[in-house]
Amino acid sequence: MAEINGWMAVPNAFANALFARGGWDSVTLDAQHGLFDEAAIVATLLALSGPSPRRLVRVPWNEPGVIGKVLDAGAEGVIAPMINSVAEAEKLAAACWYPPAGSRSYGPMIAALRTGASPYMEAAGKIEVLAMIETREALEAVGEIVAVPGITGVYVGPNDLALSLGLGAGSDREEPEMRAAFAAIVAAATGAGKTAGIYCASAAYARQMAGLGFTMVTAGSDAALLGGAAAVVAACKAG
Repeated sequence: MAEINGWMAVPNAFANALFARGGWDSVTLDAQHGLFDEAAIVATLLALSGPSPRRLVRVPWNEPGVIGKVLDAGAEGVIAPMINSVAEAEKLAAACWYPPAGSRSYGPMIAALRTGASPYMEAAGKIEVLAMIETREALEAVGEIVAVPGITGVYVGPNDLALSLGLGAGSDREEPEMRAAFAAIVAAATGAGKTAGIYCASAAYARQMAGLGFTMVTAGSDAALLGGAAAVVAACKAG
């Protein structure tokens, strides 16, 4: 059974805590295209302390200072956009792991409130480090990217990948070129024994992707659910 991931774009601690109660295996706070800034990330990670889904953050970019702050705040993993080469994957891994595995600076701050400073060093060995595959260049190098020590898996951004392949933006793709790309990504991750994740805009498509071999499927977002209010109003007005 694939891990079911919920996507958060709206930075409100109460709304985030309510969303997290939906039964997700993990949730992702989107600090790239979503509205989360550093303060909102901290507030939401605190709101989701205690029994909660695994908490990931998509960082704005592959920047060590931002990645370190997110992990110090208690994120249990990061998803980094636009990782196109082995060198960029190595930079991401180094930012996520303490020496000797990487170059992350020690100072868990909020994260230590959950586990204590010393145990946190051990818990840090379990964080998820996902490199986003979003370009033709990344697709061609996916086998090498996923093999980088410290990278625990890859995550497909279907909109940017489709744009890079000349197909236009959009999620839940059916084109043969996209399906072939997905199959290649799954094969590379599976062969390396690592996570293969993908963003899906619907539960039905998430089930399809799980059947294709993805081990983490995002099945929609808080913004999409809020946007569904229009359908409720329309149903009330019908007739």
